Amino acid sequence: MAMATTFDLPPALHERVRQIAAAERRSITQTLILAVEEYVQRHQQAEQVDALSKRIAAEDAELLRRLA
Repeated sequence: MAMATTFDLPPALHERVRQIAAAERRSITQTLILAVEEYVQRHQQAEQVDALSKRIAAEDAELLRRLA
């Protein structure tokens, strides 16, 4: 089930989103949903990289200390 969310875009940003939506033959809403999905995916990937980096640093702390 979709949730309605209302927010104000600066006029220049709204115009740019409108242009992109028109060029891609999507609605502004579809374009904004896609943009938010991509943002969330990038954020999740960054969190996964951070967690993996911390795990590697912990697992290989002694090796990293000797290489320093």
